[in-house]
Parts: sequence; structure tokens; C-alpha cells
Amino acid sequence: MRDFDMHEHQRGRGFGGHRMAKPLIMGAVIFVALGLLVMSLWNALLPAIIGVKAIGFWQALGLLVLCRILFGGLGFRPGMFGGMRRRMHERWMQMTPEQREAFMQQRREGFGRRGHCHHRGWHERRDERADMRQQPEEPVVKTPEGE
Repeated sequence: MRDFDMHEHQRGRGFGGHRMAKPLIMGAVIFVALGLLVMSLWNALLPAIIGVKAIGFWQALGLLVLCRILFGGLGFRPGMFGGMRRRMHERWMQMTPEQREAFMQQRREGFGRRGHCHHRGWHERRDERADMRQQPEEPVVKTPEGE
């Protein structure tokens, strides 16, 4: 049987060697596709309808960005983070002073090691799984009373 745990450390790095490579490439492909779509629609419709000049690819991308800024905003909505902040405030208000102090102490300790309280790298998890596989399972002893 094949050991799948042997290659676990490579998960998420199969495309381009970096975990952000795939989203960046997909974003660039979508950006180019939208630019071509805007250019094609502009050149197919507007010169015939209202008599404007045809545009090129870079002009279409500029138009796309301009429309995003004017009509879609820059991606930040008012209160975009307000829901999370409001829920945390509600939880904080329901805590006792002892719970608040314990929470703050846990946060202080958590920032000491890469910002995570109980962060374990794949090395530790791999070693732990290897130890679990090496330990023999204890036989189950049946007693007459348990049957």
C-alpha cells in the first residue's frame, strides 16, 4: 500500500511552486479575459450605434478599471469588517473580568510564536503520525461479565 503521508509537505505547491501562484495567474487570466470582452463589445456595438472610434486592448482595460472605480468602488464597503468587530464586542461584553483576563493572557502568549497559540508545523504532525503507526495496538480483552 502506498504511503500518502510521505508527500504531505508538498500539498498546496503543485502549481508554480508557491501557494499564491495559482490565484495570481487565475486573476491575471480573468483580468485579460475581461479586457478582451470589454474591447470586443465596445468595438462590436458602439461604433455602429453612436459612431465612436474603436478602442484597443489597453484602452479597454483602462475603461474597465475606470468603471470599477466609478460604479463598483474599490472593493471596500462601509462596514465590511463591522460584523466581525460587532460580534467580538458582544462576546467581550458578556465575559466576566476573569474571562477577559484569561483571554488577554492567551492572546499575549499566542503572539509569541508566529502569531498562533498552538501552531505545529508539518514536521511535528508527521513525526506524531509516525509514532502512532509504530505503536502496536493493545489487544481487547473480553471478560465474561462484559458479554
